[in-house]
Amino acid sequence: MNSLTSREREVVLALAEGLSNKDVGRRLNISEGTVKVHLHNIYSKLAVKNRTALVVRAFAELASVRSRLHAANSDFERAELVA
Repeated sequence: MNSLTSREREVVLALAEGLSNKDVGRRLNISEGTVKVHLHNIYSKLAVKNRTALVVRAFAELASVRSRLHAANSDFERAELVA
């Protein structure tokens, strides 16, 4: 997901909410055609074939980030207890 532009990330987040291309466009104030162009670029960059695979990957990466943050916080809390 790091290879995506900030706008492409916004599109992914909107898709993860279950929005249609039309609704993504409305939310981001872009045309439905522009949403489709962004999706094409996202699919290419992430090597996914459809929006379902894209959203699954987005949720998997989010879970991974949360897990790493939780582990880092636990390490920090343990370090504070020892200090």
